[in-house]
Amino acid sequence: MLITLFLCLGFMMAVLYIDLMFDVSALPYRSSKAPLPTEVLDPITHYYGRITQNPFVLMFVMLTTTLCIGSQILYGLAPQWVGWSSLFLMGLSMVTGTLKVIPTAQRLGSAKDSEDVRTRMVHSMLPAHLILLVNILLLTAIQFSAAGG
Repeated sequence: MLITLFLCLGFMMAVLYIDLMFDVSALPYRSSKAPLPTEVLDPITHYYGRITQNPFVLMFVMLTTTLCIGSQILYGLAPQWVGWSSLFLMGLSMVTGTLKVIPTAQRLGSAKDSEDVRTRMVHSMLPAHLILLVNILLLTAIQFSAAGG
């Protein structure tokens, strides 16, 4: 079960890494009121268009992670604090992803909005991605320490 859990965490971290790379490419333009340059905005729009064609893969990975953590709690496979704190962090990540990141990414990927609106959407993703980064890193550290790593 730990292998599955760490594979899921690794997958989520890989997707988050790509998302953060796009956030970093837009970061120099954050203080400007102008739309992002085409060479920055177009790859981001294309990426989110492709990645959100099937968001169920990421949702499946998040659900699998949650089930692994639930199994830890149910069967006493880890100390209670590990299970419950991991479940809280995973729940917060799922809420952030489901309510903010995935809908914004789908809308951004549709490319139906103006460049100004898409630029605001790109900039609005950074705080959510940072929350997810902290959650996944903490969750991984907690699980790794409990696994005896």
